[in-house]
Amino acid sequence: MKMMCTSELCAGDVLLCYKDTKIDLTGKVITRVTDSEYTHAAICISSSVAAEATVLVGVSKVQIEDLIKRYDHVAVFRQPDAWQPPERIQAMNAFIDSIIASNAKYNLRDVVDFKKQNEVHRLTLIEQLNEFFNGTYTSAPIEKGSYFCSELVASCFVITGFIDPSAAVLYQSNVISPGALGRDPTFGTFCGYVSSVSNYAVPTTDEFFNRSTFDEIYRNGK
Repeated sequence: MKMMCTSELCAGDVLLCYKDTKIDLTGKVITRVTDSEYTHAAICISSSVAAEATVLVGVSKVQIEDLIKRYDHVAVFRQPDAWQPPERIQAMNAFIDSIIASNAKYNLRDVVDFKKQNEVHRLTLIEQLNEFFNGTYTSAPIEKGSYFCSELVASCFVITGFIDPSAAVLYQSNVISPGALGRDPTFGTFCGYVSSVSNYAVPTTDEFFNRSTFDEIYRNGK
């Protein structure tokens, strides 16, 4: 288990948020639908500020310290290739600023229909890819009026071009859950955990507890 300091966070890091479902009834519902104990996602836009989508506020920026305080712990994922060259960070910030300025709401409708939409997406994926390559596919707009949390994060990877148009057919943002972000290396390699709880111990049942970290994979091997 690796605990991190918030000062170690970088723009583009994906933050997956965990709270004990015994005391988080909303999280319990999300866990049942998505098969993950991680019930919220955000993305760093600097070492101190993240962007998120919540039911009460919609799309907004939040101080990372304040975000972490709302949860037992947060798992951090890093995909440095997604944010090079630096213009991609600028594109992400411009996208987030634009949808905040447009007063983008929380996409509650797609959360309610998430399980059904995810199943339909999987069953029709080959058909969608065929339509893309024969020029008849109509992609959903990336910039729109509402997002749920992991949908916002996935959209940031698409808007910057790291996920190209053909791959975006597979990575449709409205069928990607917080837990799915952590299981797919496209969105980053596990770096460690952050928590505001003193002497906090991440449960050994956590799905990333025994995962090799970014440092172990990329830096120790050099």
